[in-house]
Amino acid sequence: MNISTNRVEAFSDGVIAIIITVMVFDIKFTLTGKFSAHEETMALRKLIPELVAYFFSFLILGIYWVNHHHIFHLVQKVDERLLWLNLHLLFWLSLIPFPTAMLGKNPLLSESTAIYGGVLFMAAFAFSLLRTYSTKRGLMHIEQERTLNKTIDKVNRRANTKTLIVMAAYFVSVPLSYVSVYIAYACFLIAPLLFFMPDGVDDEEMAQKIDDSNKEINNQ
Repeated sequence: MNISTNRVEAFSDGVIAIIITVMVFDIKFTLTGKFSAHEETMALRKLIPELVAYFFSFLILGIYWVNHHHIFHLVQKVDERLLWLNLHLLFWLSLIPFPTAMLGKNPLLSESTAIYGGVLFMAAFAFSLLRTYSTKRGLMHIEQERTLNKTIDKVNRRANTKTLIVMAAYFVSVPLSYVSVYIAYACFLIAPLLFFMPDGVDDEEMAQKIDDSNKEINNQ
């Protein structure tokens, strides 16, 4: 199987874009007809929890999109199992609008934060599987580039460590939601703090080698 990484990225980009679009459709301004400025202000205030939930989920999806790009910037070849692992990740990302809507309408309900944390945990787990499989199968390695491959492995180890920390935070957020939803919210903040600046390839020369290798493979 010889599948271009560009096709996988394009498909994933489209799915994530649709997820974000579907998520924003859940935010509805309910006032109709003529209404006063006071009524409008009150209606907007009621939407604040939904807007905050949307903003945070948008941020999470953005982090996944950026880091997904970094993974496939490193991937040199795609096999069938990697495609299924990518679909597995997209499945859990596509569920994010559901708990986001619940959280926006019931921000202090333990069940809402627990379900949100559970979905985020599964998305992080799917992302970890994707990166781990790519690393173990050598899908990111470039032939006759030992120094470059060592650097790629170092980047992946650092990223996997961050992912494990995030997974642990999401996992404990589920039971902690029934203790205090605010503690669960604090757990949710760990991912943006760790992944706001994703692990990429810092060396310009190394990045250029990866680009050249990807172009050569995609043109075959």
